[in-house]
Amino acid sequence: MILLRLLTLYLCLFISPLIALELQGDFKKQSELPFKYVVNNSQNVEQLLASSPNWKNNTSGVLNLGPITDYVWLKISLNNPSQIELPLLLSIDNNLLDKISAFIQLHNRSLLTLDLGDSLPLMQRPIKHEAQLVPVDLPAQSSGVIYLQIQHHGALNIPLSLWHPIEYLKYKSKFNLIYGILAGFMLAMALSNFTVYSFTRKKYFLSAGFIITIIWLLNVHLYGFSYRYIYGNWQWLQQYAQPILVLYSCLLFTSFISQTLLNSTQLTSYQKPLKWLWSIATLLALSLLFMPIEVALLSAYIFSLILALGYWIVALIRYRQGATLRYAHVSLFSALVIAIAYQLCFELGLLSGALLDRPITYLCYLLTSIVLTYSLMRKYVSERDSKIQAQQAKLAQSKAADALLKERLHLQEQAQEDLESSIDERTFELQVTLRELEEKNRALEKLNMEDALTKVKNRRYFDKRVMMEVRRSRREQTILSVVMLDIDHFKRINDTYGHLVGDQAICAVAEQIQQHLKRPHDEVFRYGGEEFVLLLPNTNAEGAIELAQLIRSDLEKFQLTVGEHTLTMTISAGIHSAIARNSKNPTLFTDFADKALYQAKQQGRNRVVVYEHS
Repeated sequence: MILLRLLTLYLCLFISPLIALELQGDFKKQSELPFKYVVNNSQNVEQLLASSPNWKNNTSGVLNLGPITDYVWLKISLNNPSQIELPLLLSIDNNLLDKISAFIQLHNRSLLTLDLGDSLPLMQRPIKHEAQLVPVDLPAQSSGVIYLQIQHHGALNIPLSLWHPIEYLKYKSKFNLIYGILAGFMLAMALSNFTVYSFTRKKYFLSAGFIITIIWLLNVHLYGFSYRYIYGNWQWLQQYAQPILVLYSCLLFTSFISQTLLNSTQLTSYQKPLKWLWSIATLLALSLLFMPIEVALLSAYIFSLILALGYWIVALIRYRQGATLRYAHVSLFSALVIAIAYQLCFELGLLSGALLDRPITYLCYLLTSIVLTYSLMRKYVSERDSKIQAQQAKLAQSKAADALLKERLHLQEQAQEDLESSIDERTFELQVTLRELEEKNRALEKLNMEDALTKVKNRRYFDKRVMMEVRRSRREQTILSVVMLDIDHFKRINDTYGHLVGDQAICAVAEQIQQHLKRPHDEVFRYGGEEFVLLLPNTNAEGAIELAQLIRSDLEKFQLTVGEHTLTMTISAGIHSAIARNSKNPTLFTDFADKALYQAKQQGRNRVVVYEHS
């Protein structure tokens, strides 16, 4: 029986090479390596050959069987008819395969067994390299057979190539040079974000630096360099690093972009589903280590793709709205979706081949890092320019005040010098001059107090008045009422009729409100946009409600005619009436009135709501 098994093994090992791949003395490489394969759960070559396997031929050099948990055996037959020994490297061009056992049988030599795969420590590989390499020295005028036993947790993608060591060294040197430049560029962008953060103290640069670093680690992992240089002896991390890095990078990236570059106030209708997606993906990220690796990997890629697609749709909507940096937003999420979808196709078995020959994932992540850094730089420059413009406006105002003061001093000195010669005349001239200056001051003060569009008092003047009235309310123990008014659906008016019509609508509302103010101390202010505020000293809640309801009902009946359009508008009002208790915090009145206004909006608009303490 033993002799029969040995005979069977001998025949399978040395008769099959008669149809083997012939390698000449000048052999350099064979990219599309022909081989045979069979799905068989035999533990070793003897069991495999004893089971009389039904070998299938493959001439493409790539085997893609989709998700499979059984052992897959590959048989590569080689023949060296030349007069010299050929050193060879069999490259299994998938760095992420879990377990590979190579059984090498050369003529007149014993069976050699080598173990590879990323489920084993790096030191157990025959060649300490990021790639899965099987060294073979094929003697002159001899044949050999290489059996590969492969097992993987997901879709089985086995690209094979055969190299002369010198040619492989040339290829890897060129690849590592290009990869090193790209990886160094990505790492340099991460470091540049950290450096810019150290100068500007803008936290979004710090966050971007961490996100690009995680993306860099993901690419380093996919190309096998992390296994070689970082955690070659931590098999659990090598197994779970891919789903962890994919899902965490997508979570951090989408959250960061939505908070930093996308204007969330204009995306309220999309926030709830996006938050649900983000929350589910976060729970999944926290439980990855407790899942089987195949479940964790597919779940991470699928949820990352869904999350990226959700934000990609939002980016397209922002693009159609003409948002700032809209091209950058679409480019960011398009590259992210392509990178994740491309890798998911490999994990599902829809694509196959050597990852090194198709660097789509790396290029997409590189584009993402470049556009992200560019967008943040644009954001910082825009913020800096706005700050400079504000400082310049403040400086111009200060210079104008200084010039006015110098003019006043000059006139006073001139009047004093001429006082002795013509007291009456110079006194009259001085009075005229002072009157002109006072008129200029009043004009400047009026400009500072008035809203340029509606000609009612502006927000700056309101902040001063409300502080004065709060102090008076506390001092005299009188009730102060603040009414916040907001035009309902004003954005619809702007979108339908244009901003010029919207401006006329705001002016008409301001005029209607002013017509209802009868007392000298009652004032209306434009608080911002389509929002107004009434300051009603010595007015209780009933009086404020009556006035607000009167304004609301009259405005509801009012019709504004602009050109060929006739508009009707409604307003919502929020009221807070109280005796001031704390004069150091006058914003409580506006905050409470604003909360009441929010309740009016929530209750259907076109109504008046009084704030009530809960």
